[in-house]
Amino acid sequence: MTLDEILDTLHDLPRAEKVRAFHFLSTELAREEGKGFEDGGEFPVWSPFDSYDAAQTLTRHLKENSKG
Repeated sequence: MTLDEILDTLHDLPRAEKVRAFHFLSTELAREEGKGFEDGGEFPVWSPFDSYDAAQTLTRHLKENSKG
């Protein structure tokens, strides 16, 4: 099957199947690059929760720039 035939077939698939194909391809590409996610692995994600320094900086910036 050629790439054009695969693309035509993908085009005709329902949305859920397209998402499944996308997931498969993105996982394969990540694995080839050595960046795959392991099942049950822990991956750090930054969150603004409890980011008090950022809140203070933003508040100070807003006060300084709202004086008119």
